[in-house]
Amino acid sequence: MVTPAGGGAGERIRWPGVVVVGAGVTGLLVTERLRRSGVPVLLVEQRGLGAGQTGHCHGYLHRGYIYRRLGASQQSALAGCADWWGRRLARAGGESFVGGESVIGFTGDEEREETLAAWTSLGMPWKEVRVPGLAGTTGTFAVPEATVSPRAAVRAVAGIAESTPRVHGRAVLPRLSGRTVSELGILTDEGTTTVSAPAYVLAAGLGTPGLLGPWARALGMRTRLSYMLVVRSGRDLPGAFCLPADSAQGLFVASRPAGRDRVYLLSTFVNFWPSAEDEDARRSWLGAAGRVLATHVPALWDDPDARWGLYPAGKIEVDLPDEGGLPEGGVLDVGWDNAVAVLPGKFVLAPLYADRCVERLARLTDLDRLRGPSPVTPEPPIGTYGSGDSSWAAEDWEMTPLFSRAELFDGPEPARRVPAPSQRKEIDRWSA
Repeated sequence: MVTPAGGGAGERIRWPGVVVVGAGVTGLLVTERLRRSGVPVLLVEQRGLGAGQTGHCHGYLHRGYIYRRLGASQQSALAGCADWWGRRLARAGGESFVGGESVIGFTGDEEREETLAAWTSLGMPWKEVRVPGLAGTTGTFAVPEATVSPRAAVRAVAGIAESTPRVHGRAVLPRLSGRTVSELGILTDEGTTTVSAPAYVLAAGLGTPGLLGPWARALGMRTRLSYMLVVRSGRDLPGAFCLPADSAQGLFVASRPAGRDRVYLLSTFVNFWPSAEDEDARRSWLGAAGRVLATHVPALWDDPDARWGLYPAGKIEVDLPDEGGLPEGGVLDVGWDNAVAVLPGKFVLAPLYADRCVERLARLTDLDRLRGPSPVTPEPPIGTYGSGDSSWAAEDWEMTPLFSRAELFDGPEPARRVPAPSQRKEIDRWSA
């Protein structure tokens, strides 16, 4: 942890390398790449390593099965990133992988046949399976899409971040001198610390629009808010499954082991424009999710011993045609001479975006000039997260209180108020 001299407000840090803002999966992979090439990195994080969008995601390694109208180049990019995760995590060992395949079910014959034809044309393997825990489908198919624990996976491939100098605080709008970022303010517990450096990477996830200010709107950046149901149950269900259903809002599920039980993380494909808190919208989301579960996953819905929770799951999206149509994330040209912004998009795509981010930063700045006398030598693989390590944030589901189904769905709002979106919603059934 970097502590400015004096430890108070108004302190300044002059950093000789790159300042990376954001310690989610993309920021950490950028940090790993820069440090291993010998570039000094100062990491700015607000909530701990692996928090934010990384901490509340499914940890699903997409290969393209749930996307309609997927081109061969897009599928190749997704599969290539999934393979990268597989190779790196296999070398690291530990318990990053949760499951090696997932199940996709359909509720309509036309949708099923259209999708199977697309999979076949792209050479994507699948097999029909019977899944007793799912109902109301016209077919269920096992596909080779793995799931991981995001925290364990990121620590396994970017554990070098643990030894990276860090400032704990919230970065604010950079100060510009013409088209060059001259300094960055960080709000810490002690006050405001100002950091200046030759180059910057803005990978702050939900905090990125605040860092970009008016440029965020010009870039077409948008914030979306949905929710994640957390269900702890002993019922035997697939570890990961998806229903890109035409009948409702769809369903996307991944899980984590929890002793003899499993914790299922369930989302629908309904997104909201975030605004002031609106309990009616939250209840509307829960009601729609409940109907999907009652229809398609009765084994879970009817489990009297299951315990239920809910947390908000926000994300930043932007359409980047030059990125080959890959979903939601990418590297942004913000028009600054020494700064790059990168949005996480899908967890699986973080290695691709980290590489593109470093490549673009190298075109903007002279990274060779910033390198130290020798690159960082590879470190031994780092194992799974230990409860005594305060550097790494818990995943959001681990911090979510659980209740009976009636308490969550039917009763007054339990325990604490969850920020809810406005009633305006958008549905993208094929982008979990």
